[in-house]
Amino acid sequence: MILRRYCCSLRNMKGIKAEEIIGDLPTGPLGNYRKRASFNWKLLRYNLYGEDQLLFQEKLWNLFKVSSVFKSSRKTVPVDEQRRQTILQMRALLTNDILPYEHPHWINSVLYFNPSLTIKTGITFGMVVSTMMALGTEQHGDIIEKLQDGRYTGCFALTEVAHGSDVRGMKTTATYDPNTKSFILHSEDFKAAKCWVGGLGQTSTHAMVFAQLITPDKKNRGLHLFIVPIRDPETLLPYPRVTVGDLGEKIGLNGIDNGFVMFHNYRIPRINLLNKTGDVTEDGKYVSRLKKESQRLGASLGALSMGRVNITCVCTKYISLAIVIAIRYCAVRKQFGPSLEEEWPVIEYQVQQWRLFPHLATTYVMTIFSEIYVRKLRSFQISLLTSENRELVSAEGMEFHALSSAVKPLCSWMTRDAIQDCREACGGHGYLAASRLGQLRADNDPNCTYEGENNVLIQQASNWLLGLWSNILEGKEISSPVGSASFLSDGQNILQLKFNHTTIEEVLAPENLLTMLKWLICYYLKKTHQQVVFLKKNGESDFSIRNNSQVFLARTLALVYAEHTLMKTFLDHLQESMWSSEEKSVLTKLGSLYAATCLEKRLGDLYAGGYASTSDGIDTLLREGIITLCKDLLNEAVALVDVLAPPDFIVNSPLGFSDGEVYKHMEQWILKNPENLERPSWWREALLSKL
Repeated sequence: MILRRYCCSLRNMKGIKAEEIIGDLPTGPLGNYRKRASFNWKLLRYNLYGEDQLLFQEKLWNLFKVSSVFKSSRKTVPVDEQRRQTILQMRALLTNDILPYEHPHWINSVLYFNPSLTIKTGITFGMVVSTMMALGTEQHGDIIEKLQDGRYTGCFALTEVAHGSDVRGMKTTATYDPNTKSFILHSEDFKAAKCWVGGLGQTSTHAMVFAQLITPDKKNRGLHLFIVPIRDPETLLPYPRVTVGDLGEKIGLNGIDNGFVMFHNYRIPRINLLNKTGDVTEDGKYVSRLKKESQRLGASLGALSMGRVNITCVCTKYISLAIVIAIRYCAVRKQFGPSLEEEWPVIEYQVQQWRLFPHLATTYVMTIFSEIYVRKLRSFQISLLTSENRELVSAEGMEFHALSSAVKPLCSWMTRDAIQDCREACGGHGYLAASRLGQLRADNDPNCTYEGENNVLIQQASNWLLGLWSNILEGKEISSPVGSASFLSDGQNILQLKFNHTTIEEVLAPENLLTMLKWLICYYLKKTHQQVVFLKKNGESDFSIRNNSQVFLARTLALVYAEHTLMKTFLDHLQESMWSSEEKSVLTKLGSLYAATCLEKRLGDLYAGGYASTSDGIDTLLREGIITLCKDLLNEAVALVDVLAPPDFIVNSPLGFSDGEVYKHMEQWILKNPENLERPSWWREALLSKL
């Protein structure tokens, strides 16, 4: 009784705080749906993001309102001006103390306004600095300080023109010269040029360059990371023996100057090697504090996983904006109805709910997952600096690498598909540039290829999982210190499970959906392992075995592993005491809809593997469950996107403004551009009768 009173008191306090921090929404066509919601949208927003993040967002929105550099244009801006604006906006963030290392995850809120700004700022002040801290030592303190305060600007140079995901094939070399105590960086030809480097094209002074380390004994010690001066910080002119340039206009994200660089026997000091895991002495001997190469690799891969986890955060913002725009529009747009006198909002139709609400569920699952895993990975990076248990750190690094290699492809693909469905759900109006959906689609597109092209990157996860399965079959313990695959220790028993549910309620129970996902992972692990063994018996090489076990096997394994991890993380978070019963109820429905949608796509596998039979009705129960959940969420959908939505001037789409006055805003948007009402300068050429 005392605990219950305490929880009620705490919720009341949070409710008061939520009212203070979060403003009211305008009345209008969306009001009817808002009244139907079973929960307080302000309190859910408060619990989802937390007070600190909401206060930070308010500071950010206020800056965007008052600063002239954040004024958005209704016209397409030339590439050069987009880059100039992004730089000016980054300077504004600096001068207003809004930096990613001070607000680790919240900087992605900037993405709502200008995705290029988020990514450029995140690389410069987030990824570069955090990687240097994780893999550098005290000798790099001065460079880190100058990168943090903006005297230097950094970028991250891994990919080469001819090699991206296959890091072993990279040709940039760093040969140590003991006579001058320096490394000589060299690119043998244009194929070895570092490319697609965000920030390098026009503005970066320093690059974190991956190069093959060659010691004086002519041995290649593998890829190591160097901090390399590229341009003079005072003039931005490149140093001698460095060729650096821009890659030109892209499909999207043109506020980022993606560039290339080549080195022509270019010397850098020995201390510019990031030497946490491997170093070269002044006389040229290679030393490593980690005895095993796998430990060095694990620590390095774990440190670099933050980039891929951050991409899931970026995807979360893209999908949030798209689903806000689409659901608000569909709750206003009316078409047809049960009689000539009555028109329904298109959100009332079953097909529209089925195409949008699973994406709404995905948005919430991704939001909670990304928040939690950014925190976990930051804790891991601290352990890189402080922990003496190098074996544990290495194992955690390998697991984070595998997990991020599966989750990043899954989230970027789910976001891609969601934005496309949102665009189509908005009909012809969604095709207008003003809707913003086309730009969201273009800006999300590179998430599918950078930090590892998805279909290649995903193999890292399946390779790690196959290693765990081999240990299980050999009776060895498995190592999953992060916990994403710890259930595999019971994998053989999981494979014996059979579908035994008879009602929709049983099928949709989160723990039962989670069990089905676990079964699918074990099923695909077993099938993929069997294929690997078969190919090995046929004398195929390790390369051929990996190549010939991907489609319908290892690739699917990694995706289901990622789906399970997202769902498990989401459900674990729902056990926290912060949620009211109403919030927990609606969030549970969202989680169940996400998992049920994932499983419905894999019904054939559940049958083929013997988990279900054609007589037990799993297909009907799952599909009717999805329809039921969509119907249940109809009354909640508008309030749920209100929770996610930034202010209208950040949403920046007449289809998605909070008052729901779609047609008024479309008219204003069109009429505010004088050219839309003027005769074109080439009108004479349009007079075809004058030919």
